[in-house]
Amino acid sequence: MRQDRPVTDARSALHAIDKRLGELWQLGSRFVAAWTLDGTTLIVATARIADLPALAASEPALLRGERMDLQQLAQTCTRARLRMEEIPAGPWWNTPQLHAALDASIGRYAIRRTEFHAMSRIEIEGFRKLPTAQRIAQLATLSYSINIAAERLEGAGSDIDLGRAPTGKGYRLWNRRQGWKADTDLFCLLALTLAENGLARARDEAAAPVVKAAFTVGGGWEFSLPRGGGSPAIHNDVLGEIEDDTQSLLEATLPGQILIGAFQRPMAEGAPRKGMIYRMLDAPRFVGLAQRRLGDFDNVMLGAEKVSGIKLYLTGDEIAPGTFDIKSFAYPIGRARMMEAFNVKLNIHRPSQSPFFFGLQHKDLRDVAQTRAYRSDEAPKDFVLPA
Repeated sequence: MRQDRPVTDARSALHAIDKRLGELWQLGSRFVAAWTLDGTTLIVATARIADLPALAASEPALLRGERMDLQQLAQTCTRARLRMEEIPAGPWWNTPQLHAALDASIGRYAIRRTEFHAMSRIEIEGFRKLPTAQRIAQLATLSYSINIAAERLEGAGSDIDLGRAPTGKGYRLWNRRQGWKADTDLFCLLALTLAENGLARARDEAAAPVVKAAFTVGGGWEFSLPRGGGSPAIHNDVLGEIEDDTQSLLEATLPGQILIGAFQRPMAEGAPRKGMIYRMLDAPRFVGLAQRRLGDFDNVMLGAEKVSGIKLYLTGDEIAPGTFDIKSFAYPIGRARMMEAFNVKLNIHRPSQSPFFFGLQHKDLRDVAQTRAYRSDEAPKDFVLPA
């Protein structure tokens, strides 16, 4: 194997592995379909990108990104006619952190199916009608709000690896990390972004756009695309049902509103594993956990302003003095499908000023769509990922 320097530690080994994987990737014409570690050797199976549809139908387990044992990998390569390659890896991959780093490097050259990946979408209202200079200013201002939120999350210890793609009127956002905690971090990033954006508008900053936002969890495909020089570095994307669902949610969202899909996802760290039993989270319980996480951002600086706390809740009707239920909305999607979602409200508290609110009140949404009351005893069932 060609190397620029001797492989003497995990970092240099990872660099050498990444370089060789990039060569096997062949400018995006192939991808890593499976892998294993055999002692100090990394063994990867690569496939042509043109064969992806057939493999997705005949070998769906290949596209979960899971490590196989050597015998299983060899049998799969024979059955699916994959090409096996050996890469010297060294002896360092015996800790969860280094194993995760190796898996992440392999993942850059893989195409992985996930059933539970969070995505949010933020778009600027009336964007197409704006002069070009104002479009640029508003996109840049929204991007700044996202950057501030990401910086605050990282400063609070979140392991967030933010993916971002322009939509033409705003951004799609996802966390390259997987698991319910990673999804919670992404939702907190959305809340911090909207809080910073709302405070900028409250200060009457001309470039601060009026936005709307949607968030949900669903299935999709994560993959990398070539950049200049043929490297897939960092430039990954997530497509599939999750993108379609997030876009459909956003189309139902009104200016200044936040919608969260009525999803369910397992409480798994990373991707769920075959045969394991997991507790399920539904959207209201997920929001409760996100609220707990937002407590880490009391007295945080967002742009030019200090925020003493951010409170979020799902809206509903007053059923007793000071007591509210939670209502979900049913939105028609196409001719034969309905999408259920909840309306989210943010209360942004400031030390020396009155609170600022982001989102729409439930009373403003009475004629938007059919509603039903959420019942907390409708607990989601345990989840088992099938083989």
